[in-house]
Amino acid sequence: MDAKLNDFSEIAKILSSKNRVARDLFTLFRLFGIGHLLRRLSMEKHCGVSAVQLIISLCLFRVNGDSIYSIYKKDFYDLVKTGKNCYYRILSSSKMDWRRLMNAFAVRFLCILRKNHASESAENSCLILDDTTLEKTGKHIEGISKVFDHTVCHCKLGFKLLLCAFFDGKSTIPFDFSIHREKGKKKNYGLSEKDRRKQFSKKRRKENPDKVRMAEIDMSKLDVAIQMIKRAVAYGLKARYVLCDSWFTCEKLIEAVRTLGDGSVHFVGLAKMNSTKYEVHGKKHCADELVTLYEREQSHSCRKYKCRYITLKGRLGAQPVRIFLIHYGKKERWNILLTSDNSMSFIRAFELYQIRWNIEVINKETKNYLGLGKYQGRDFNGQIADATLCFLTYTVLVLEKRFSDYETMGELFASVQEDLMALTLWQRILSCIERMLEVLAQRIGMTAEELIADMIYDQNAAEDYMVMFEALKQRQEQRLPA
Repeated sequence: MDAKLNDFSEIAKILSSKNRVARDLFTLFRLFGIGHLLRRLSMEKHCGVSAVQLIISLCLFRVNGDSIYSIYKKDFYDLVKTGKNCYYRILSSSKMDWRRLMNAFAVRFLCILRKNHASESAENSCLILDDTTLEKTGKHIEGISKVFDHTVCHCKLGFKLLLCAFFDGKSTIPFDFSIHREKGKKKNYGLSEKDRRKQFSKKRRKENPDKVRMAEIDMSKLDVAIQMIKRAVAYGLKARYVLCDSWFTCEKLIEAVRTLGDGSVHFVGLAKMNSTKYEVHGKKHCADELVTLYEREQSHSCRKYKCRYITLKGRLGAQPVRIFLIHYGKKERWNILLTSDNSMSFIRAFELYQIRWNIEVINKETKNYLGLGKYQGRDFNGQIADATLCFLTYTVLVLEKRFSDYETMGELFASVQEDLMALTLWQRILSCIERMLEVLAQRIGMTAEELIADMIYDQNAAEDYMVMFEALKQRQEQRLPA
């Protein structure tokens, strides 16, 4: 049993007719050196099958919009010979360190850019934090709960996925993530006792990576976010800023950011217009009070972004911050933007914060094109594996987009999926041709392999076979009723 991925690549090159600075999907996967990464994780094989083959196949299935079950029923029929149980086993594996693989993938992305002289200046490099809802349908999925979705303002059955992404000045790639649940007001995860009892569960060994991932499910997202940004810096991602929305902005996160890179990393993020006190000129005030006190004297107009703003120097707890109070048009409500860089101008802070929206694009595109959150397996390990594969595939496609800069991500997904569909169709056509040759070979007392060899290497024999084929065709037509 083996997945003929080398054959995939050759056929894909033959079928590809697009005039772009393109490398096929398989070539891009080779650039990332998955085999080398897996050897470092001691995961070269899984149940006797190459883990590289399994992972790349799972990524290709995802691009094509198919589940493991469906690919054995239709689109990839006869392309992949590996049994489907191998895929399910690697998804639920306790020993597979998906986090290290994803972290190394992001680092490899930057190495490929440097090698191809396509890297960007680090002036605007950022780590971005955000969470999104993964909606599920099964109440018996391990660790499932009701989570509040702020986009629709009500609770949904599922998980919260916390994502840490890296922006290098041009592209944004996923670096790390964690999956969380919420206890809710009644501390019952929004589920009945019966549903909680029926949830899938399994014992995990302390030394295995899945033990850590399962423990994160009940950890504070803020604590895990701090671990992620520290891990990113340790892996060599040279970020100058950490960006986040108002949910994460607090003294604890700013303090953690300022310890990174010996104080070379700064924080930029929105804050909530609530009762949080900021110390300005030796006195503590909430955001609304600061607007009342300083609107008339220190308000400025920004023609570029059509807004008014107030700039103040202050402190959030023990952390020095530069405060920007922003007002748009005729809206009554003000917004508050904070940065730990006291020399930063309003326009610079405003433009840096806009980079944060890139992570929203990642969440949207991975859900729309790669099926993030659609996996319904009960094992929590499978949830981690599925999300990781989604982000690995996205990173590969971002690299393709980087090399073919004129294509939108939507166009890129469509073209890659079209190539895979053409590949599947071509394989089926080859199967039909092979079957016809077998029938013809049986008629003349030869094997299909001998017949193909004669047709390729012996021109006279090929002409004779074509005459016989035409005769058989005419005979068959005569036997058919009018």
